[in-house]
Amino acid sequence: MPNLKRRPTNLSSAEKVSQAIDEALRENKKSRGTREEVLILGAPGSGKTTLMRQLRIIYDPYTVREREDFKPSIRSSVLHALRQLDSLLPAETPSILKILDSPPSETLVLTEDFATLIHDWWSRPDIQHTSSHLPLDPSTTHFLDRILPIAAEDYLPSDADILFCHIDPSPALDQLDIPFSEDRPFLHCTCIRQSLRSIHQWLPIFGEMSYIIFVFNLNHYDDVEDTRKTFDLWEYIYSSRFTRFAHIYLIINKPSTFASKLSKFPLNSIYPDAAPDITITPTAAEAFLLRRFAEQDYTGRRGIPIPRWTVDLMDTEGVRVTMRNLVEELVQTRMVMVCGL
Repeated sequence: MPNLKRRPTNLSSAEKVSQAIDEALRENKKSRGTREEVLILGAPGSGKTTLMRQLRIIYDPYTVREREDFKPSIRSSVLHALRQLDSLLPAETPSILKILDSPPSETLVLTEDFATLIHDWWSRPDIQHTSSHLPLDPSTTHFLDRILPIAAEDYLPSDADILFCHIDPSPALDQLDIPFSEDRPFLHCTCIRQSLRSIHQWLPIFGEMSYIIFVFNLNHYDDVEDTRKTFDLWEYIYSSRFTRFAHIYLIINKPSTFASKLSKFPLNSIYPDAAPDITITPTAAEAFLLRRFAEQDYTGRRGIPIPRWTVDLMDTEGVRVTMRNLVEELVQTRMVMVCGL
């Protein structure tokens, strides 16, 4: 009788993540000869998940079955939206959760009757006026605007619903093949969601990656701790011996709301070294933040500016154009590497 090895069943969450990565890499080795490897990185909330979902929408659209699988997460996202709104509304404003008799700690069953109550409450002029002055996540307004179709019996999630929905916990590893070039038909994208604390453990596993796409959320500039994590991650990736042969590309997310946020939170109120004349000018403020990426090139080993694109990752057409340009850049880079052109 063959000696079969049994997998341990009492693994910690970190061990399960490590095991999932190992299994995925073993499968990947079978087809490495026909594709280029891309690692997608960024701090939490940078837009990595949105980018991966957009790539799926553009290059390999979700099937009906896959859209059905998103429904529980989307309906859970509706409750998340209600909780966020309820926590921000003034005390004198009628609470929708009290109207529904559903405390924030409980699960809301989204019936069509409840959806109608939520829709009628959300449509009230006083609620619309009050909420327009609150720092709501865009997903909150999206799901509340869509409450009736989401609760319908024949509901099938749209691309926008999928882009906005929260999945908790997110998968540790997300992978997708997209078209690349004739001789290398696939660009194999891997998005990994691991902390900076464990980077010394997971980065060596991806040491054979040819390219790295680093995502930066412009709108996080006022969160000093989050921005620090972003630049710590960037510095580690850029200077690591495991990425010395990788070509790095930068995607700047959320330019569409950067200007309005900058007017409320001037740059020099967070970064004292920012000159007053650039503190509320979006172009100059963005350049100031991006210089911090360029400053990490202290070794001079790259020798050329880091290619970068600014795009709102919720904009499918914008992502489509950006990826087309990025893939063209990858093709040119590979020609230089292979042919010395």
